[in-house]
Amino acid sequence: MTIVHLSVSRSCRRAGWGHAVVALPARLAAAFLLVLGLAGVALAEAAAPPPAQPPATTAPLQVDGFRSARWGMTEAKVKAAIRQDFGLAADKIHAEDNLNERTKVFTITVNDLLQGTGKARISYILGYATKKLIEVNIEWGTPVDPHVEPGLVVAAANQLRTLFLTSGYQPGTIASNVATGAGTMVVFQGEDAEKHMTLLRLVSTPAPVPGRQHRAAEATGPTVVLLLSYIENSVNPDIYRLKKGQF
Repeated sequence: MTIVHLSVSRSCRRAGWGHAVVALPARLAAAFLLVLGLAGVALAEAAAPPPAQPPATTAPLQVDGFRSARWGMTEAKVKAAIRQDFGLAADKIHAEDNLNERTKVFTITVNDLLQGTGKARISYILGYATKKLIEVNIEWGTPVDPHVEPGLVVAAANQLRTLFLTSGYQPGTIASNVATGAGTMVVFQGEDAEKHMTLLRLVSTPAPVPGRQHRAAEATGPTVVLLLSYIENSVNPDIYRLKKGQF
């Protein structure tokens, strides 16, 4: 698979991420090195990328949501799934409307969803027409937990990529370790037989260099964000769009 669907960039906006990435171009699989932080400290260097094809013995995978939350669940069932998975009451679930796509987003923050990566922000998105679950986005990194060690976030990206590459995604849909712009990489992308997509991206911004307007003591550190999306339909998502011929 050579092109990441344009709707992938919309997934960031649905969950309220402030660092959405433009549509992804054609790719070549390659190992990556992210250099982040003050004085250009290298956080991690991924090993040579694993084979693009999963082992022939791997059973086909079905991406049907995240944990107890399944595609097609209503608002009440999504909240019940959140309570079952994380023990969170309704008052711990933040609800908001995506006014552009007219979807509803339920967001929670949990600790140690992935060991060593600090807090994680999970967003469950209900579609415009169906009002049912169409997407789940998970975000780790310094915007969610300023105290997390950036190198551990990069390590988590490598660990998840290794897991996904051996999970049984359709071979022709898999891409990994693809640089798509300055500080942005598709760590993994794959689909199941029903074209449900899993997308894992790593976004990094180096620490600003202290200058006249930023004293050294005030300078912020590097920003590292790991974004994992489970998408029911990346080609034709259930969002509001103007129809051709309306204007």
